[in-house]
Amino acid sequence: MPHIPLWQFPLRALILYLMVMVALRIMGKREIGQLSVFDLVVSIMIAELSTLPMEDRRVPIWEAAISIGSLVLFQLAVALLQMKSHRFRHWIEGEPSVLIAHGRICDREMRRIRYTVHDLLTQLREQGYADVADVEFAILETSGQLSVVPKPEARPLTPRDLGIIAQETGPALTVVVDGKPVQSALERLGQDEAWLREQLRLRGHELERVFYARIDGRGEWWIDDMDASGHSDGKRKMPHDGGEPRAHLGHALDGARSEDAERAQEREVDHQSAQ
Repeated sequence: MPHIPLWQFPLRALILYLMVMVALRIMGKREIGQLSVFDLVVSIMIAELSTLPMEDRRVPIWEAAISIGSLVLFQLAVALLQMKSHRFRHWIEGEPSVLIAHGRICDREMRRIRYTVHDLLTQLREQGYADVADVEFAILETSGQLSVVPKPEARPLTPRDLGIIAQETGPALTVVVDGKPVQSALERLGQDEAWLREQLRLRGHELERVFYARIDGRGEWWIDDMDASGHSDGKRKMPHDGGEPRAHLGHALDGARSEDAERAQEREVDHQSAQ
């Protein structure tokens, strides 16, 4: 077995780490629960190939790089074919399974895919439905996630149900994280750090003491100060957009402590009056 200096091991690990990170980045943005069977197999193979140069020093890194690159190309080719052909996509990923239709459990379909009632009830609870009677449709997606359509009487109220015309709002932009401005958000707003500091000052805050701040599509601010341990006064405020701050609930623990202190003071006054 060839001798490799110890200092090369961290370097090999770093190179392999970057290779795997780039490969997964090229494959696309998907969470673990959203991976298809083919994506999962490719990810496992990439992980296995990346460990070979670390386990066997006779395997050069460039061989692992070629193998990983080939898998990424195969995955991209399969993804393109899935976009072009529904039949090919069905062959690779399969089709969603309807487990509840019109409020009735499809036990035959559940037996076909080897899906138990316990699995169904667990995923329904994870979706926020404790009673299967509230579900109109439940569809098991190819990724393993359960999509739930509730019955009309179990659906939450919407502005449309109340006859209210809701205002359109754009996405909220995070402008401060951990006392530091988010430059990409400021660029989208066409503003700079000086403008951000001025807006925070008008609302009674300092940039260095703000843990999180955002602006929604209507131009309203939501500002959260750092805790006392974060070199702040510990007060949390959610100001109006007009510039004058309004009270905002702080920690539940802080509120409980203040309430206990008030009760203790009242008991002491009652005790003194009784004496």
